[in-house]
Amino acid sequence: MSLIKHNSTANGTNQICLSVLPFVNSDGLWANAHSYQWWLNSSLPLLELQLVVFGLMMITIQLLLKRLGASKISSQILTGMIFGCSWGAFDEAKFKLFRIDSEEVLGLLSYFGYTLYLFITAVKMDIRMTMQTGKKAWIIGMPSVLVPLFCGLFVCSFLHKGLTVEEIRKLPLMTSLQSMISFPVIASLLNELKIVSTELGRLGLSSALVADIFSLISMLTTKQLTRESAAKVYYSFGALFVQVFLVSFLFRPAVIWILKRTPEGKPVSRGSTQGVFVLVLLSSMTSTVLGHSVILGPYLLGLAIPDGGPAGYSFVEKMESFVSDFFVPLFAITCSLKVDLSKLFIAYGAAFTRVTVILAFITSVVKFSCVFLGSLYCQLSTRDSLVLSLILSCKGVVELAFTSLYTEYRVISKGTMGWITFFIFLLATFAPIGVKCVNDLSRKQASNQNRSIMHMSPNSELRILACIHKNENIYGLIHLLNITCPTPDNPISVYVLHLIALVGRSSPVFISHRQEDKPIGDQPAYSENVIVSFEHLEQENSGAVYAECFTTVSPSKFMHNDVYKLAMDKFTSLIILCFHRTWTSDGLIDQEDNTMRHLNCSVIEKAPCSVAILADKGRLGSLASMASVGRGKCKYSVCVIFLGGSDDREAISFAKRMARDSEIDLTVLKLGSAVDDGSSKWDKILDSEVIKDFKTTFLGDGRVRLIEEESEDGPQTALRLREIVNQYDLMIVGRRKGLESSSPQTSGLSEWNEFPELGVLGDLIASLDINTRTSVLVIQQQK
Repeated sequence: MSLIKHNSTANGTNQICLSVLPFVNSDGLWANAHSYQWWLNSSLPLLELQLVVFGLMMITIQLLLKRLGASKISSQILTGMIFGCSWGAFDEAKFKLFRIDSEEVLGLLSYFGYTLYLFITAVKMDIRMTMQTGKKAWIIGMPSVLVPLFCGLFVCSFLHKGLTVEEIRKLPLMTSLQSMISFPVIASLLNELKIVSTELGRLGLSSALVADIFSLISMLTTKQLTRESAAKVYYSFGALFVQVFLVSFLFRPAVIWILKRTPEGKPVSRGSTQGVFVLVLLSSMTSTVLGHSVILGPYLLGLAIPDGGPAGYSFVEKMESFVSDFFVPLFAITCSLKVDLSKLFIAYGAAFTRVTVILAFITSVVKFSCVFLGSLYCQLSTRDSLVLSLILSCKGVVELAFTSLYTEYRVISKGTMGWITFFIFLLATFAPIGVKCVNDLSRKQASNQNRSIMHMSPNSELRILACIHKNENIYGLIHLLNITCPTPDNPISVYVLHLIALVGRSSPVFISHRQEDKPIGDQPAYSENVIVSFEHLEQENSGAVYAECFTTVSPSKFMHNDVYKLAMDKFTSLIILCFHRTWTSDGLIDQEDNTMRHLNCSVIEKAPCSVAILADKGRLGSLASMASVGRGKCKYSVCVIFLGGSDDREAISFAKRMARDSEIDLTVLKLGSAVDDGSSKWDKILDSEVIKDFKTTFLGDGRVRLIEEESEDGPQTALRLREIVNQYDLMIVGRRKGLESSSPQTSGLSEWNEFPELGVLGDLIASLDINTRTSVLVIQQQK
């Protein structure tokens, strides 16, 4: 059965035939060989073809815009607008590809995905954060919504001419739509810019969360002004209260009951996840029954799920990638399909559309100015204020969703929607590009000072940033700090950063425990073992050690930004990282953390000071050794391998501090070569001076020895290390990146290098084929 419908276009009238009972599946090519359009006759093959076409176009545009720094939403909107505009002579072919019944399928699929997206976003949000965030977030976030809103309403009073009473009633809603700041949009943008874990990124998220609350209140309030009668307003608010009641006293208790059935420390089971998913669908259904948007119920339910808990983590882990990478782009493209760029200027002739465009421009300028002035008032730099203004001025998929919904509810026309969508596209494109131009992160990370141990003045304070991922890292680091011989004349300041991966939430957290900052929410205290251990270290070395602990909860791929920032703020000379592999007491591999390895590689490449990686194979972090050192019960043996170069000079400079401890046996093994290694004359002079100073200052005591030998090639060096490695508790080597092939002593070893971040010698000592418990410290001097 078929239905013939006439569709008018700029080029004439097209006749479209719709199947009332459409075919879902196709019989395939061989059954339809007589028809070259067989693919378009069944809904499923047509949907698959549309998705492929959308994907190819979006990826192509994204590759072009990515070089400029534009966000992903820009390529998605542009893809939709390209297929939505008139193709002139090819309009008939386009209508066959995007016929009316297929658009309904696309809309259904995309709105379902957007509902899941809002639910996941709400799960990751912590609404309590608005009550516990700092004054800066309130000073920036609240005015950035309210001031543009009131300015827009004021301007509306002068733009009534030519508008009907019904259109005048809609102006406050349009003003609130243009004034809003969406937390999901800002969080997504900060993730794309890779600054979500920076101080500026955290302030941006906090401000966006505050602004989002006021935006939703203004949207709900102004939406009621479009109602035709007071009775409908009362019904709308009553339905909203019913929805909140159902979520609070029916759906939320059900989720909490599911969580209580999950053993502590275990992920939520598949059955429990499916149960919560059913609740999402039920909440969506109740929203529709009560006359609200289908997305309201899932959004409120997501807010009700405990932030960062096992349920949140389970949903984010299982659904986020598919929803964010498939459903959200599809939703943005489907919304933009309704925009015909060829008719934008025709639509501008309508008075209401023209007023809406003016409001969009005015509210955006006022919002940008409010954020900029508020940031300056909070004593942010001009550059940071400009960056934050660009970030909070950006629009994205949430604003696009509201625009699409208002078009479906016939609040605005398709022409008005086209202009608003085009304005969203401009902001989503040029705001990130502006941030990229202004916020040169590498320039901020650069340091003009020499921040290495070698360049420190004698008896000056050694500032160390120690990074900890798990409790197993604590004892090895504390013992390493103990054997650096801290004294009141040679003190050390230790800044401990406990790194925790951000899961199940959107907002990163940075806590200074010295300032007694409180974690957000009713969660257990972070880093308790870390704090207690390093406070004990400070007490045991009173006047010689200062310890300050920090905790960062941020996405794993951005953790290195927290390390850079803290190292620069505290003027550290050395960052100590823990190797990603741990060993059992038998010397076997216990576990590996590739996320930890990725962090180590990121830090060691761009750190603002010297960096060391500690691979503790057991002796360094053992409780027995920690108890013995400092009470005169045994000696602790350390060996430094010196081949030459800046990293080896930094290694021997660090070892000099250990040589002052009477309970440390220190050996420096200098491996030379009769073959010229190609190093510069200046490097050879520096190497010579470092060895000369070491001889003059420390030799003469039986505890400190300098052994000078020659090695012809890498295999001979490896053989020598195998002979001596079990004689020491700790071996210190330079990373020597870039010198592996040019140096005769390590030639040929790089081919067997499993972990480049350790260098060839560090990797050799820590590798599996050496059956030893000796720990290794790999040092790289500031680049």
